[in-house]
Amino acid sequence: MNKLTSIFIGLAVLVGLFFFLSQPPQGDTSTAAGFDIPTDFYNYDLVFYWGDGCPHCQNVDTWLTNNNKDKKLKILSREIYQDKNNQQELLNLVTKFCPELLKGGGIGVPTSFDPVGQKCIQGDTPIIEFLSEKLKLEIMSLKKKEK
Repeated sequence: MNKLTSIFIGLAVLVGLFFFLSQPPQGDTSTAAGFDIPTDFYNYDLVFYWGDGCPHCQNVDTWLTNNNKDKKLKILSREIYQDKNNQQELLNLVTKFCPELLKGGGIGVPTSFDPVGQKCIQGDTPIIEFLSEKLKLEIMSLKKKEK
């Protein structure tokens, strides 16, 4: 009985040790530390991270539909609820460029990334305000070129 108990305890310790060592470290940002902005991001005015069914994300999408019909603004759209790669990409961006968003309890959507300013914009109203200003500047630039 004593030998059987020792084997059982040893086996339990090995299983527990295996489980503990197989878990990724909490708060591991090693991926983000080496993360560089994908070069294709610079072809866009904004990278828009959204979630399917998110009403605030829909507000931004509706604004884009109503105000960017001629596609003056180039938006790269990334859905994160269903796409794990987009989730990881957003986490890497926030960890490297906007770590203050992590302190608030997590990253919510909508969140956008301005590749030129290398900053995050979170929430539908701030994103729409950013896009409105960007659209005004784009229209002014086009009018100057026409002259």
